[in-house]
Amino acid sequence: MSSYFTTTTTVTTTTALPPTITLPEILTILHDPALMLTINPLLKSATPLPPTSIHAFYKTVPASQKPSTATSIEKIPVYSVVESSSPSSSQGPTPGGKEEEGAAEEQNTWRGTWSKRFIPDELTYETSMQCTPSGMFAITHAPLGVHSITTWKVTHNENGSGCVLEKEGKVTSNRMLMGFIRTTLQESYDRLARDFVVLLQREVGKKREGEKENEKEVVGQPAAGEQVEVEAVA
Repeated sequence: MSSYFTTTTTVTTTTALPPTITLPEILTILHDPALMLTINPLLKSATPLPPTSIHAFYKTVPASQKPSTATSIEKIPVYSVVESSSPSSSQGPTPGGKEEEGAAEEQNTWRGTWSKRFIPDELTYETSMQCTPSGMFAITHAPLGVHSITTWKVTHNENGSGCVLEKEGKVTSNRMLMGFIRTTLQESYDRLARDFVVLLQREVGKKREGEKENEKEVVGQPAAGEQVEVEAVA
């Protein structure tokens, strides 16, 4: 929604997902808010908000983007998120040492370099995630009157095997600030889609590996009711 003082910019991304990963596996990841938050390389903390704060969060959200009852709204996870100004050291050293440190930070994050002009070292904002049959959508209230709605939708690939992730981001801010946001907004969303693929492959791989280990344990155990011969000790 735009007005004389505010404006909205929309960006979209379409990402082919690994064909070996199924739709249910993809939706399992998208429907895990706490896990989805970890995609952010700047994440410092994410604290779930109590019901009173959840209702306050949704007061400014249009009726079309929230449940109709107070009880349903309370069930939506809303987090207070704190971001650091740069990726943690666990992300690994920068490729080119100190001279390339600034450039590396810009490549390894998707907040957008414009934010350094207006935002201090730490950024605090509130975000919610609502599950849908085809994915989810996230609503974020950030400082300086910046609001965003990001829709994640997964469909079957009509031109091949596997699934496709269609992501749409709508960002609203005052007109002056939007001039800076637009400079890196598309690349930020592209980066977010790529990071999601990395998370998806890692988590699905871990789950499948765990299932294989469980199968091995089951195979090694006697079936129910099966008699096991025990050699007598002389």
